[in-house]
Amino acid sequence: MEASDPALHEAGLLLGRRGRGLHQGLPPGHAPREVPARRGLVNAGRLVGIDLGGTAIKAGAISATGERLDRLEVQAEVSRGAEALLENLIECARQLGVTESLGLGVPGLVDREAGLVTQSPNLAPLAGFPLRDRLAKGLGLDPARVRIENDANVAALGEHWLGGAQGENLAFVITLGTGVGGGLIIDDKLFVGERGLAAEIGHTIVEPGGPLCGCGNHGCLETLASATATARRASELGLGGDLKQLSAEARQRPGAARDLLLEVGRDLGRGLAQVAVLLDLRCFLVGGGFGAACDVLKPGIEEGLLERCYGRTREDLRIRPASLGPDAGWIGAARLVRESD
Repeated sequence: MEASDPALHEAGLLLGRRGRGLHQGLPPGHAPREVPARRGLVNAGRLVGIDLGGTAIKAGAISATGERLDRLEVQAEVSRGAEALLENLIECARQLGVTESLGLGVPGLVDREAGLVTQSPNLAPLAGFPLRDRLAKGLGLDPARVRIENDANVAALGEHWLGGAQGENLAFVITLGTGVGGGLIIDDKLFVGERGLAAEIGHTIVEPGGPLCGCGNHGCLETLASATATARRASELGLGGDLKQLSAEARQRPGAARDLLLEVGRDLGRGLAQVAVLLDLRCFLVGGGFGAACDVLKPGIEEGLLERCYGRTREDLRIRPASLGPDAGWIGAARLVRESD
């Protein structure tokens, strides 16, 4: 996909890879520099995490105490297939100095024991591919030191460690990008369920008979409220597909843009209500590339939640933007490594 993908447009990132090596992006205030390959480097507490998305690979290195050391972003090049994706992942890991272990977040259903993705509407080439073992072989690591987890789950881990969910023992992180993901924190720990499928909020049915989803069902939350779906809905209304511009217009004045984002937020709230009712959740963080629009989505999210939840008021809800932005995934993936040490 190109850099104009709505999720990445909203995030304001994507440095790209076009056959000339990797390019790095650091948080504001950090001077950019080239990241040398560090084969043989003693790890010394350096944790490396990678967040593989449908459009881009975001990766970085962080210390065990949470100091961000390096960051890079490249195109995923999904259309080139699993082997090309693997090559990009290995190159990222090498650039960031992997010597001992690696954490990886991927969209879709994960078989943690086998170390592979079993199903991913947005990364179909990886379904059934022996990702953990091939990564370990390519990097010279013990396969047990390569941890793979769902991308929204690692985003939740990142936000709970260093972001907006710090101090919350019960929280739900929803990620809005190419698709919609969810990560659930219960009693200060990531909850994945009996077989690792918990919090797959993007594939709950919000509108029966609605738009066809990549999973094969109709009316999934992902088809209504992801960055991709919102851009589609905006284009259908003649508003264009630029989500950054759409969000800015919604902030500035009443009108079609604000009305659309209110409705998108309402759909999000309706989806989240299913989790809220079951678990008495009150804290929701909105992340992913399109999470930057949380402020204009929030009124609709509240409406959707209250419409389908019993015994709650607007004051009961804590809906806020995920504070780590596009770094949440790779930071959470690095946290996987920290927890395994």
